[in-house]
Amino acid sequence: MRWGIAGYGDIVTRRALPALRALGEQPVALWGRDPHRAALVAERHAVARSGADPRVLLSDVDAVYVATPVATHVPLARAVLAAGIPVLVEKPLAGGLATGAAFDTAAPDTAGPCAGVAYYRRLAPAVRRLRAELAGWTPERVEAHFRCAFEPGPDDPMRWRTDPAVSGGGVLADAGSHRIDLLLHLFGRPYEMTARLGGRFPRGAERRADLTLRWRTGLRAHCLVEWGEGPPVDRVELTGGGRTVTLDPLDAGRLTGLAGTPLLLPPAANPHQPLLADFAAAVATGGTPVCPVAEARLVDDVIVAAERSDAVGGAPVRLVH
Repeated sequence: MRWGIAGYGDIVTRRALPALRALGEQPVALWGRDPHRAALVAERHAVARSGADPRVLLSDVDAVYVATPVATHVPLARAVLAAGIPVLVEKPLAGGLATGAAFDTAAPDTAGPCAGVAYYRRLAPAVRRLRAELAGWTPERVEAHFRCAFEPGPDDPMRWRTDPAVSGGGVLADAGSHRIDLLLHLFGRPYEMTARLGGRFPRGAERRADLTLRWRTGLRAHCLVEWGEGPPVDRVELTGGGRTVTLDPLDAGRLTGLAGTPLLLPPAANPHQPLLADFAAAVATGGTPVCPVAEARLVDDVIVAAERSDAVGGAPVRLVH
């Protein structure tokens, strides 16, 4: 397939473009707000054409991958879908910007082009093994904790992540969205949540998000994500029925607490390679990508609800259907 790429950051140059090449796919167009930078990246990675006009993405391509700052995800993806072209959007879809509903009218045909969001951890072997385990076991409690250092200076190209008007939030929209998606993928939509957000950057993005989600089954999940000092943490622990199952670290694929564990089920060295392969297969067969837009919007709902809960002192907020 011929691909158009929106964006030219690290996620494109270090992950998406190498993944497409490894899969035998053809990146043929690259869009970016800075035409000079887009041209440099396109030349360096042998992409035939580039430009700052979004129309560069809409001709002679079979699919488009959008990896821009979050505020431009939905406008670009809507233009792609309206042109009848499948689109894969980076996460979160819209985060706290709450613009994901625009996809409802993005294409005139309700059975329109394939559209997905890049929650690639759904494809990790350890996550798939854990999901299979949950077919016969319902935990009572989940603890998810993520921490890493992130304090970008004024000239850091990642500084945009500290402005929620561009990024759709702080650590919750960035790293937290993957962990929320994992919980929703495993357990479905919760009915209620509470949240406290803190340690905000000058432009308003939070450094710390502390959430509790509740399901009608009785399951309760506590999720703490933070950009801060201290050793890195990336752990998910499920407890219930006298059992404790742990993924620690999450991205190493190390599972304990199952029969025959510990198991080491590492993900792909480049997690965008199975993600892009999955999406290409969905386009080719008319199937559903691993994370369709409707499911990604549930993550946005949680992020928006977290802001609402924090605004009223951490009071419970219902997540209505």
